Amino acid sequence: MSAFVIGISGGSASGKSTIAEELRKRLAPLRVEVINQDRYFLPTDRLPRHANRDGTKEWPDHNQPGSFDFPRLRADLRAAREGKAEVVIAEGILILHDEEIRSLMDLKLYVEADADERIVRRIRRNVARGYDLEGICDFYLDSVRYRHREFNHPTRAHADLVIPGGKDDWQETDRLLEEVCQRVRTGVKEKPRSGARP
Repeated sequence: MSAFVIGISGGSASGKSTIAEELRKRLAPLRVEVINQDRYFLPTDRLPRHANRDGTKEWPDHNQPGSFDFPRLRADLRAAREGKAEVVIAEGILILHDEEIRSLMDLKLYVEADADERIVRRIRRNVARGYDLEGICDFYLDSVRYRHREFNHPTRAHADLVIPGGKDDWQETDRLLEEVCQRVRTGVKEKPRSGARP
C-alpha cells in the first residue's frame, strides 16, 4: 500500500518540526516516517550566495529554491511513499514550493506564526548552537525575512489547511491537528494497493 503523504511548510522557526513530531505521536500505532528538507541542503560551496543591501556582507543562502537538492528529495519521497511507512511527513520551508513534490502529497499544511515569535525562536535556537547573536540578527534582517516573503509565504496558497504555530494558539492548533489525524486515518484506509496505482 502506498503511504499517505503529508507536506508541512511554514516560515523559519514557525513550528514545522514540532508539528511533524506531534503528528507522528498522535498517529501511533501507524508507522510514520518524517523527512526533513534540511537534509537536502546543497554543500556550502554550492549554495547560492546572498549579500546584504549595501554589499558589505555575504552569506550562503539557505532560504531559496536553489539551496536544495530537489531531484534527490523527489526521489527519496517517492521511495518513502512506496516503502514500509503508512504515513510519510515531509517538512521544510520550501517543501510546498516544488510542483512535482506537491503532486506526491495527499495533504498539505502550512504552519503560520507571527514574525516576532519566529525571530525570537531563531535567536534562541541559533545562540544555543553557538552562533553569534549579532550575526543571527544581521542574517535575519538582510536575508531571511526577504526570502520568506519571496519564496516561503507564497506556498501558503498551496496548503489544504493552515495550522497556527504561535505559542498562544495551542487550542486551535490542537483542534486542527485532531482534524488532520482523522483525515490521515481515513486516507490510510482508503489508499489503493501499490499495484492498483495508475
